[in-house]
Amino acid sequence: MALQQENRRNQTITKIFKKRIISLGLLFVTTFLLICLIDRSPSNSPMKEAEEGLKHNVTNKQKRTRESLLINSKNSDGKVAYLTFDDGPSSATEDILEILQEYHAKATFFMLSQHMEESPNVIKQVVEEGHGVGIHGVTHDVNQFYHSEQTVLGEMNEAQAVLERITGIHSVLIRTPYGSIPYLTEPFRKALSGQGFELWDWNIDSRDWDLPEGKYVENVIFQIQNFEGTGVAPVVLLHDQPKTAKYLPELLTYLAKQGLQLKKLDNSVEPVQFKCYDRCQQLEV
Repeated sequence: MALQQENRRNQTITKIFKKRIISLGLLFVTTFLLICLIDRSPSNSPMKEAEEGLKHNVTNKQKRTRESLLINSKNSDGKVAYLTFDDGPSSATEDILEILQEYHAKATFFMLSQHMEESPNVIKQVVEEGHGVGIHGVTHDVNQFYHSEQTVLGEMNEAQAVLERITGIHSVLIRTPYGSIPYLTEPFRKALSGQGFELWDWNIDSRDWDLPEGKYVENVIFQIQNFEGTGVAPVVLLHDQPKTAKYLPELLTYLAKQGLQLKKLDNSVEPVQFKCYDRCQQLEV
């Protein structure tokens, strides 16, 4: 009898022991799985850490490259280029300003009266960040602008007044719509200069307004290479528009590598003006 009771007690103890072993095993497996899930989470995974490290390294590399380019541009031995942006301000102006600031570059904006009225704060930002401001007229319409001496002067005077009212700057720098050839005749030119306006054309046309995206950069680079050794400072025609802004860093990177300082136009710089050479003609109205 005693032997049977001892056997039953041993069997009970064995069952209890097995249950505890199973419980501990399940607890261990559950804990292990939780640890694995935590280690594989996106925030702690080795792959995620590697990606973050690569991103950090790329950002630092870009920063070092830009800083190197800026150092090169400061040691330019007097080599200067002038970027000019027509038709603004626009939805792209703030992006252009941000890019110019990153490269410590200055530019000149020839602006239309109506666009200035629509974005006065943007014009103030242009001035506050040290860029040049000029006048591009009111209508940008060939038939209206070049109709007569009075319409040419009238549009420039109106745009000049708007710019001065918004910024306090009395700029005499002007660029006529589509450039001064062929419709800005000698009488028109004399009328403008008689009122103190200083006409600016360009010696490099980027054609950013009609070339496929990004191709204008190659076009500008090709023309600038032709200027090497001539002593002539490039004055580049660009437009205040999104697709120009999109590829502007590529152009600025190239110019910085060439050691060109990018400055704004002012009264101390000899203006680039297209000469008539019998090409100027009165617009037929």
